[in-house]
Amino acid sequence: MYQDRIRQALKKIKCEEVDPRHIEGYMRLEHGTLDNLSAKAFDEEVYICSECVKYDGQDNAESLAITYCL
Repeated sequence: MYQDRIRQALKKIKCEEVDPRHIEGYMRLEHGTLDNLSAKAFDEEVYICSECVKYDGQDNAESLAITYCL
């Protein structure tokens, strides 16, 4: 469910190459649930987390995704 919303947000910022699972993993570091985020806050978090993925690297992002996105 979240990954579809993440894909839409990634499309808006032209960052579609980032795996939505990786974004969700980083989002869940800060937020126990993503349901409470407004649409604007959700999109902002996707942007921030896409930068985290780029900075932290694919291997770390994948490890985090495995932890949070079973």
